[in-house]
Amino acid sequence: MHLIVFSTLLTPRIKYIFNFIFKDILKAEVEFTGNSQYFLQSDNIKISYGELPLADELFFKSTSLLLSNKVEEFNLKTTLFGEYQVPFPVKDSLLPFDVFAASFFIVSRYEEYLHQKTSTEDFKASKSHQYKWRILDKPIIDEWALILKNLILKKYPGFRFYDKKFIQQPTINFTITPNVPDGFLSKTKFFISSVFKKENVYLTSKFDKITGLGVDNEAVLADLEKSLDKKNNPLFFIGFPNVPDEYIRRNGISNLLAEKSVGLLKPCDNETQNVSGIKEAVSKLKKIHPEQINLNSQQLEVLRFPICYLNLLNSGINSDYSMGYADTAGFRAGTCTPFNWYDLQLEKVTSLSVKSYCISDSVLQFKHLEEAKKIVNDYIDAVKVVDGAFFSSWQLRSLSNNYKYKKLKTVFNDMLKSAG
Repeated sequence: MHLIVFSTLLTPRIKYIFNFIFKDILKAEVEFTGNSQYFLQSDNIKISYGELPLADELFFKSTSLLLSNKVEEFNLKTTLFGEYQVPFPVKDSLLPFDVFAASFFIVSRYEEYLHQKTSTEDFKASKSHQYKWRILDKPIIDEWALILKNLILKKYPGFRFYDKKFIQQPTINFTITPNVPDGFLSKTKFFISSVFKKENVYLTSKFDKITGLGVDNEAVLADLEKSLDKKNNPLFFIGFPNVPDEYIRRNGISNLLAEKSVGLLKPCDNETQNVSGIKEAVSKLKKIHPEQINLNSQQLEVLRFPICYLNLLNSGINSDYSMGYADTAGFRAGTCTPFNWYDLQLEKVTSLSVKSYCISDSVLQFKHLEEAKKIVNDYIDAVKVVDGAFFSSWQLRSLSNNYKYKKLKTVFNDMLKSAG
């Protein structure tokens, strides 16, 4: 037995969000139909989405968002649902709002497309509707999915959903220091570059180590190797300075990460955000980690839709961990379940798998130790309730023994224990 969804108009948006909620989050099989007779005669769990119910099925009244194929401004109304506001209010429906339109609006980052049409400023968490509706700190789509699950089980108590388990994966990022090349002329050219080009971070990194501001990435990685076990399975994101390939080569860090999952840090950092720049960085990544097959990325800076994600796809990157706010804790896409990015310009589902981090070390660095621990534990608990995926973002230096980062390293270790 599976779910059968009826709608007179089955748009790409409708299929996308129903599949995300019922297949990806709730782990149920879904069938779609626009044939009312076939729907009514089916023995499966019936759900309809439209203006009016057909019979006694689970009925959810639709609004216009999922029937459209445009990205345009509209009057976004809200209603109170429990302790917070929700968009797309409706009447004569199982829920007082269109939960599918609301979920699509949030996970597709519809409001960020609108923002970029009228502004060149970065999209801040405080500008988001989730922040205004007081739901940014919740994996709200996953919570709504549980409500839908309970509604289904109330009407069809014999129906069974597949099991889903909580997982956690910290992501750790750092920037590679370029290597001094061999040969007198190459060395001379390299040192001139390190003095006059800020992209060559060699001298900066050396100065930071001497003054105690920097850390030895290789030493931190080696120390981390001793404390991490296999179930934590961190993903390492590596940034590369904008220097020629000859300045990047395998070293001790390459050996430490040989059997680890790695990805590309800040692939869209360049203002032009072009594919060639990303491919150059991918080439450098493969130079120090040739074993890497599946390409991952994490931005941590300005994330512009759809240009950054389109360029990632065109560069062969198939998994991204950028969906979060570097300076604010919260669920930017409203979910703690990995999802395939929906391109609102082309109106289609893409192959780019998006994993959303909900907290980063930059959010915690100015908090007192106990407050920082509580913030992390609250987010872990929120994800555990819905059996989601808890992703966090950390700079490698924050996990070093440097006295400046003692608090953050303590919080990180506490997080690993709490997430289990």
